[in-house]
Amino acid sequence: MSGAGDSGLADRLVFARTPAGEPVAQCELAAADLGLLAALAREAAARGAVVFWVYCAADLRGAGFMPRQGYRRLVASALPPADPLPLLDTPTVLDLLPRAFIGQWGHNLFDAAWATSPEARYVGLGQPGRWTGLCRIEPECRHIDGPGFPGGPGSPDAVRRLVLGAAAHLGAGPVTVETWGEPADVYLGLGLAIAEECGGWERALGRGDDGR
Repeated sequence: MSGAGDSGLADRLVFARTPAGEPVAQCELAAADLGLLAALAREAAARGAVVFWVYCAADLRGAGFMPRQGYRRLVASALPPADPLPLLDTPTVLDLLPRAFIGQWGHNLFDAAWATSPEARYVGLGQPGRWTGLCRIEPECRHIDGPGFPGGPGSPDAVRRLVLGAAAHLGAGPVTVETWGEPADVYLGLGLAIAEECGGWERALGRGDDGR
């Protein structure tokens, strides 16, 4: 990382790494303030980020950002019935999870403490030794995270099977699903409705963004 930069601007940024290990800066903005975005991009680059992710409902193409599927929280009073998928043990989760979201917008390098937190369970698609996807569930709050696929983006059928196979562990009743970097179509097709969403925007940071 390079110099200290502007601490006021830095307070508006969250610094992390993508699942592929790239340094990323992230922030949320209420409006398309192009001057602020340029200053934040310079600050992000000065602190070592190579990519900048912004959550914002406004169109940021004028600031050099490309649109991405952003964040969505979806809800349903019930999901279609399905057979429960197998639950994965901790070593399998720790093997699959670091590779499950590479290249998917909005995901950070996983944290082992979060991955193995007591409230979480994971279901797998495939079979032992040949798992092709996994999905995190939190049964107590009836929550499901969007599924990940170590071999690359999953097909709509694979997404459906993982979400329904995960929901089967929750039993009948309402369900919340959170997604980052995914189209909504498959989830809407399962009867989920969008309760909250925020657009995603991405800009690569390069030479000159840090003012040098």
